[in-house]
Amino acid sequence: MKTQTNTAIITGGSSGIGLAAAKAFLDKGYTVYNLSRRDFSYNGINHVHCDVTDESEVISSINKITKEVSCIDVLITCAGFGIAGAVEFTYLEDAKRQIDVNFFGTVNVIKAVLPYMRNQREGKIVCVSSVAAEIPIPFQTYYSVSKSAINSYVLALA
Repeated sequence: MKTQTNTAIITGGSSGIGLAAAKAFLDKGYTVYNLSRRDFSYNGINHVHCDVTDESEVISSINKITKEVSCIDVLITCAGFGIAGAVEFTYLEDAKRQIDVNFFGTVNVIKAVLPYMRNQREGKIVCVSSVAAEIPIPFQTYYSVSKSAINSYVLALA
């Protein structure tokens, strides 16, 4: 049977800003789902193991959630990480991974959730970015790029 409470899906909800958001929505009575690769347990938060860089895994995770709830009210994308160092010493593979998680992970989740929200004719999406998107941080070039990409993506969606 599907739950009738408000539902929030949060990526990267096992630590940091994502966990704080998950707890806040839980406190407001929402059914909360955390999508993350990291094993996670917190009373009242439903953990769905999901690598946001894997589009088919994201779609499968969202489909699983929609079988349990009547509506997706809120999506918050928090999954991400930072690497630091001079550009010439940063392995390109690490930079690509960061952009894949921070930006394309956000894209994958929104792409999976948006059809449900459009069908519902409601829903809110919040993408966590960084001041680094507007004021690039020295020695965090690829982090700044990934967050800037998120901001541009959100503006294009709006």
